[in-house]
Amino acid sequence: MRTNKFFYYGKFVVLGIAGMILFTFVVMWLWNWLVPELFNGPVIVFWQTLGLLVLSKILFSGIGGGHSKHPGPKFDDKCGDRDKWRKKFEDKMNGKVEEKDVEGEVVEPE
Repeated sequence: MRTNKFFYYGKFVVLGIAGMILFTFVVMWLWNWLVPELFNGPVIVFWQTLGLLVLSKILFSGIGGGHSKHPGPKFDDKCGDRDKWRKKFEDKMNGKVEEKDVEGEVVEPE
C-alpha cells in the first residue's frame, strides 16, 4: 500500500518538475528571441531564466504560501462611512451637489 502512494504522488512530483523545466525553457526561448533584438539586451541561459522566474514570483506574489480561507475585511468593512459616501455619490449623480470651478464659484449645470 505504501508503494502505491509513493508512485501515485511521485508522478505528480515528476510532472511538476518537468512542467517547471519546460516553462523555464519556453521563457528562455522567448527572452532570447525577443529581448536581444528589441532592447539590445543580453542572451540568458537556463539558470538565469529560472532565477528570473523565482524573482518575479517573489516580487509579484510574495514568498508566503497559498490563500487564506479568511482573507480579511472586505471593502465595506474597511470603509466605515459607506452610507455617507453612497449618499454623497447619489446626490452628485442626481445633480443635488453644487460643482465648483477652480476659483470656487458654483458652476450651473447646462
